[in-house]
Amino acid sequence: MPKIIDNHELLLKKLMEQPIGKKTILTSTFYPNKVVYNCGCGSTHAVNNPNLKIVGTALPVKFLLACEDGYTSFVQVTGFFIQKAESIWTCETKLFDDVMHKAKIMMDSFR
Repeated sequence: MPKIIDNHELLLKKLMEQPIGKKTILTSTFYPNKVVYNCGCGSTHAVNNPNLKIVGTALPVKFLLACEDGYTSFVQVTGFFIQKAESIWTCETKLFDDVMHKAKIMMDSFR
Protein backbone atom coordinates (compact mmCIF):
# COMPACT_ATOMS: atom_id res chain seq x y z
CA MET A 1 0.00 0.00 0.00
CA PRO A 2 1.36 3.46 -0.85
CA LYS A 3 1.97 6.20 1.68
CA ILE A 4 -1.39 7.92 2.23
CA ILE A 5 -1.08 11.65 2.77
CA ASP A 6 -3.86 13.10 4.87
CA ASN A 7 -2.85 16.69 5.61
CA HIS A 8 -2.18 19.88 3.66
CA GLU A 9 1.34 20.50 4.94
CA LEU A 10 2.71 17.07 4.07
CA LEU A 11 1.08 17.10 0.64
CA LEU A 12 2.53 20.53 -0.12
CA LYS A 13 5.96 19.28 1.00
CA LYS A 14 5.70 16.23 -1.29
CA LEU A 15 4.61 18.39 -4.23
CA MET A 16 7.59 20.70 -3.68
CA GLU A 17 10.09 17.78 -3.62
CA GLN A 18 9.51 16.84 -7.26
CA PRO A 19 8.93 19.25 -10.14
CA ILE A 20 5.59 18.22 -11.63
CA GLY A 21 4.49 19.55 -14.99
CA LYS A 22 1.31 19.52 -16.98
CA LYS A 23 0.34 16.68 -19.26
CA THR A 24 1.58 17.36 -22.79
CA ILE A 25 0.69 16.01 -26.21
CA LEU A 26 3.58 13.54 -25.79
CA THR A 27 2.32 12.20 -22.44
CA SER A 28 1.47 8.55 -22.81
CA THR A 29 0.25 5.88 -20.43
CA PHE A 30 0.28 3.26 -23.19
CA TYR A 31 1.48 0.31 -21.12
CA PRO A 32 0.40 -3.33 -20.95
CA ASN A 33 -2.70 -4.02 -18.82
CA LYS A 34 -0.54 -5.76 -16.21
CA VAL A 35 1.25 -2.50 -15.31
CA VAL A 36 -0.85 -1.66 -12.26
CA TYR A 37 -0.42 0.38 -9.10
CA ASN A 38 -1.96 0.30 -5.64
CA CYS A 39 -4.22 3.28 -5.07
CA GLY A 40 -5.34 4.93 -1.86
CA CYS A 41 -8.91 3.93 -2.68
CA GLY A 42 -7.90 0.35 -1.88
CA SER A 43 -7.97 -0.90 -5.48
CA THR A 44 -5.27 -1.52 -8.04
CA HIS A 45 -5.54 0.37 -11.31
CA ALA A 46 -3.90 -0.29 -14.65
CA VAL A 47 -1.83 2.75 -15.61
CA ASN A 48 -3.42 2.64 -19.07
CA ASN A 49 -6.98 2.78 -17.68
CA PRO A 50 -8.83 5.38 -19.76
CA ASN A 51 -10.94 6.32 -16.72
CA LEU A 52 -7.88 7.70 -14.93
CA LYS A 53 -7.22 11.41 -15.28
CA ILE A 54 -3.59 12.38 -15.87
CA VAL A 55 -3.20 15.39 -13.57
CA GLY A 56 0.52 15.89 -14.14
CA THR A 57 3.83 14.31 -15.09
CA ALA A 58 7.40 14.26 -13.77
CA LEU A 59 10.71 12.72 -14.73
CA PRO A 60 11.60 9.94 -15.03
CA VAL A 61 8.27 8.38 -16.06
CA LYS A 62 6.10 9.56 -13.19
CA PHE A 63 2.43 10.43 -13.34
CA LEU A 64 -0.09 12.09 -11.07
CA LEU A 65 -3.20 9.99 -11.70
CA ALA A 66 -6.69 10.65 -10.33
CA CYS A 67 -9.06 7.70 -10.08
CA GLU A 68 -12.85 7.78 -10.21
CA ASP A 69 -13.01 6.75 -6.54
CA GLY A 70 -11.65 10.07 -5.29
CA TYR A 71 -7.91 9.50 -4.92
CA THR A 72 -4.90 11.06 -6.63
CA SER A 73 -1.68 9.01 -6.73
CA PHE A 74 1.89 9.84 -7.70
CA VAL A 75 3.01 6.79 -9.68
CA GLN A 76 6.37 5.83 -11.17
CA VAL A 77 6.70 3.34 -14.01
CA THR A 78 10.04 1.51 -14.20
CA GLY A 79 11.55 -1.08 -16.50
CA PHE A 80 12.25 -1.25 -20.20
CA PHE A 81 11.33 -4.75 -21.35
CA ILE A 82 9.16 -5.54 -18.33
CA GLN A 83 7.48 -2.52 -16.81
CA LYS A 84 6.03 -2.20 -13.34
CA ALA A 85 4.31 0.67 -11.58
CA GLU A 86 4.72 1.80 -8.00
CA SER A 87 2.63 4.33 -6.17
CA ILE A 88 4.98 6.71 -4.33
CA TRP A 89 2.19 8.45 -2.43
CA THR A 90 -1.55 8.95 -2.63
CA CYS A 91 -4.16 11.29 -1.17
CA GLU A 92 -7.83 12.06 -1.50
CA THR A 93 -8.47 14.10 -4.64
CA LYS A 94 -10.40 16.63 -2.55
CA LEU A 95 -7.27 17.27 -0.45
CA PHE A 96 -5.13 17.52 -3.61
CA ASP A 97 -7.54 19.99 -5.23
CA ASP A 98 -7.72 22.07 -2.03
CA VAL A 99 -3.92 22.32 -1.75
CA MET A 100 -3.59 23.24 -5.43
CA HIS A 101 -6.30 25.90 -5.09
CA LYS A 102 -4.61 27.44 -2.03
CA ALA A 103 -1.22 27.35 -3.77
CA LYS A 104 -2.71 29.17 -6.79
CA ILE A 105 -4.21 31.86 -4.55
CA MET A 106 -0.87 32.29 -2.80
CA MET A 107 1.02 32.54 -6.10
CA ASP A 108 -1.52 35.01 -7.50
CA SER A 109 -1.02 37.24 -4.45
CA PHE A 110 2.64 37.73 -5.48
CA ARG A 111 1.72 39.13 -8.89
